[in-house]
Amino acid sequence: MRRSTVLIIGLALFAAPALAQKGAVLPGGSSKEPVSIDAGKLDYFDKEQKLVYSGAVVATQGESRLKASVLTIFVEPAPNGAGGHQMRRMEAQGPVTVTSKDQIGTGDSAVYDKAENKVFLSGHVTLSQGGNVTKGERLVFDLTTNQAVVLGGTSSASGRVRSIFTPGEKTGAAVGKPKSAQAESAANAE
Repeated sequence: MRRSTVLIIGLALFAAPALAQKGAVLPGGSSKEPVSIDAGKLDYFDKEQKLVYSGAVVATQGESRLKASVLTIFVEPAPNGAGGHQMRRMEAQGPVTVTSKDQIGTGDSAVYDKAENKVFLSGHVTLSQGGNVTKGERLVFDLTTNQAVVLGGTSSASGRVRSIFTPGEKTGAAVGKPKSAQAESAANAE
C-alpha cells in the first residue's frame, strides 16, 4: 500500500471521531445524526489540530445543511482520556448557506463555537423562511436557547436590520403563542 493511501485512510479515521459530538454541529441538526462532509479537498494540519475542507463544501447533519467555499474544523483531544478527538470550533468561509428545514441563512462567513454553543453568521446576512426575509450584518444563533439575534452594521443599508413579512407565511413570532392563538393568527392572516 502506498504511503499516500495510508495517510488518506488515517485522516478519514481521524476525521470521523473528530465530529462525534454530544450536541448538534449544525443549527437544527440532531445530535443523534451523523455529520457528513463532501468537498473537493481535505488538508489536515497536525500541529494546529485542524482539518480544512475546500472546494464546494457541503456538510449535512439530519435535515440541516451547510454549504461553503472553505470549512475549517478545529479539534481537541476528547475529555477524560476517552481517546480520539472532538470538534471545538468550526469556521466557514463563503459564500455560506445554512439550511434547516424551511429556514435559510446566508452570509459571507460563519463560525460555530462549541464552548458558547452559538453560531455566528457575518457579512450581508439574510435569514428567510418562505416569503419572510430579514437582512442585517450579523446573526447570532444560540443553540442552547434557540434564540436568534440579527444585528445591523455599517455595510448594510443605513446600518439597520430590515425585515419583510408576507401575510400567511410562517414566522418565528407565533412560536411563543399558545396553540389557539397561533391558529387564530393563521386564520386572520389568510
